[in-house]
Amino acid sequence: MKTWLASLAMATAVAAPALAQAQNTIRIGIALSETGNLADSAKHYWRGVELWRDQTNAAGGLLGRKVEFVVYDDRSDAATSARLYERLITSDKVDLLVSTIGSAQAATATAVAEKHKRVMINGGGASESIQQRGFKYIFQTAARISAYVDGIEPLMKKYKVKSMAFVARDYAAARDMEKVVKGQAQRSGVNMVMDEYFPSGNVDFSSQIARARQTKPDLWVSVGYPNEAIEMMRQFRASNYVPKIFVHNGVAQEDFLKATGKDGEGAIGMSLYEPSLKTSGNAEFVKTFKAKYNYEPGYYSSFGYVAVYVLGEAVKKAGSIDQDKLRETLATLKLDTVMGKHEVEPKTGMQIGIRGLLVQVHNGKREIIWPEELKSADAKVPMPGSDAK
Repeated sequence: MKTWLASLAMATAVAAPALAQAQNTIRIGIALSETGNLADSAKHYWRGVELWRDQTNAAGGLLGRKVEFVVYDDRSDAATSARLYERLITSDKVDLLVSTIGSAQAATATAVAEKHKRVMINGGGASESIQQRGFKYIFQTAARISAYVDGIEPLMKKYKVKSMAFVARDYAAARDMEKVVKGQAQRSGVNMVMDEYFPSGNVDFSSQIARARQTKPDLWVSVGYPNEAIEMMRQFRASNYVPKIFVHNGVAQEDFLKATGKDGEGAIGMSLYEPSLKTSGNAEFVKTFKAKYNYEPGYYSSFGYVAVYVLGEAVKKAGSIDQDKLRETLATLKLDTVMGKHEVEPKTGMQIGIRGLLVQVHNGKREIIWPEELKSADAKVPMPGSDAK
């Protein structure tokens, strides 16, 4: 087990019994993906949460009470997540709830919270379907799935893309994203020559690369996790095939930069947050995060930080942890955050304020290439090593 996981588990195990008796503590429950395929992403997410907790407690807590977290490992499994939130609500009787990272876990967790009429911040579930079930107690701080692909259509138009491949891990968020990308392709007259999903745990992309050699798509768009983006890039280079334009949300993570080195040059990431953004409080967030963890935060860390920041601000505004008062406050709450404007649709709780970004690897660093008003560098197309003209 990784050091951060062992430390977290130990702290939780020791703290929970004492916290149950503490009247001056606000306890927040979270079933975190400490192990399984989402563990790496959840590590960064938790660090954003942890930083907010430390800052909040240093400033006097919430409503004059110290904030503590009750944490369990859902093993990156949706069914386990549901059981653990049931436990957090009925046995641990936590005061507040936050989801982990990942749409599958967020979907089951939010269903449990809604059943018990408990407010939950959906901090890591980007799938729009989570917020389209008529729930009244679930509020999304994670950017909804369509925000990820905001920049794909402008990319198609700017570089006169004629054909594209869509290759994704098979999960709900990717299928939501595919619908949006297909609409963009149709509007832009782009032919989708490959549209394929791969199962969880897949690390062999040779069949997709072989088909791409035949169909020669101008644009390759993938959706999944950073380890999959890393493997795709390695296999592109090893097989002497490089797409003209390669886009993957995993490229926007620090792990991709560290693992791929020069091989990742020119790859484009779908991002929702960058340390360079000139948003409210972001400079201080980046400074304190880097001082604590020795690297700059990526969007998983910002997801975690914003989830609990919004929850904390709602508690302050409501002046209470009463669930119905919080629900009413969160339905209309608008905030400037490190990710941008937080706002939800009052009837669905769906996030509508956060916009997506496109970033590209330039000399081992991510540069914002879209939208135009936020860009820090011009895009470089085609990718180094591509034989496309």
